[in-house]
Amino acid sequence: MPLKEGDIVTIWIDPKRVFLMKIEQGKRLDTDRGYILHDDLIGKEYGEKIAMSKGNAYLLKPIPTDIYSSLPRPSQVLYPKDIGYILYSSGVEPDSLVIESGTGSGFLTIALAYFLGDNGRIISYDIREDMQKRALFNLSILNLSNRVTFKLKDIRNGIEEQEVDAVFLDMPDPWNAISPIYPSLKSSGSLVVFVPTVNQVEKTYLSMKNNGFVDLHAEELILREYQVKENAVRPKNIGVMHTGYLIRGRKFIKENRN
Repeated sequence: MPLKEGDIVTIWIDPKRVFLMKIEQGKRLDTDRGYILHDDLIGKEYGEKIAMSKGNAYLLKPIPTDIYSSLPRPSQVLYPKDIGYILYSSGVEPDSLVIESGTGSGFLTIALAYFLGDNGRIISYDIREDMQKRALFNLSILNLSNRVTFKLKDIRNGIEEQEVDAVFLDMPDPWNAISPIYPSLKSSGSLVVFVPTVNQVEKTYLSMKNNGFVDLHAEELILREYQVKENAVRPKNIGVMHTGYLIRGRKFIKENRN
């Protein structure tokens, strides 16, 4: 299908030059390999190659990993290796109600909006309005902002939603939010927490254990990419190795039933 104004496209020149953008008439993309007029992209299709003054560029349909090369991120963000595992292990589906706290630059928010689709409900809590504005901008670049509701509130005071399918926490003291969010989670609903240090792992894990969660896991994911050259295949010298730790569990009903 031909590209039109308002469509999202990834301009791939090489691994270090990847640009995610929305096509807008009258604008242009400037790079050290030349420039691209947005108007010239209208009518072209994903997968096409276009010539630049210093090489070629490829028009690709955006995928979630493209955001790491292009979108502003004033705060530390979650990486695909963690986000993919979070989505899979939490059991969220396209019609799920999901709460996140610690909006940050919105990279997990984007992934949730992308995979849950128009039927999912995503509520993002944060106490910093500037970060939520940044996340909203990033979502708008991908035409996903209509799938997320932002609340400028402290999740440590609880959440307004009920029968929530999953909660994701990315904040300095998640253990202080576990008891307040417990009543809003569905029975067997998932809680997934991301923290950067091991002392946070201990506090979070024990708080989850003491507040009605089972099937508990504390994990770290390592991803190693390889450099592939003829007769010289080896791990890359630079890569995203340690990013943080994940603690996850599922809610059980604490009250005794007769």
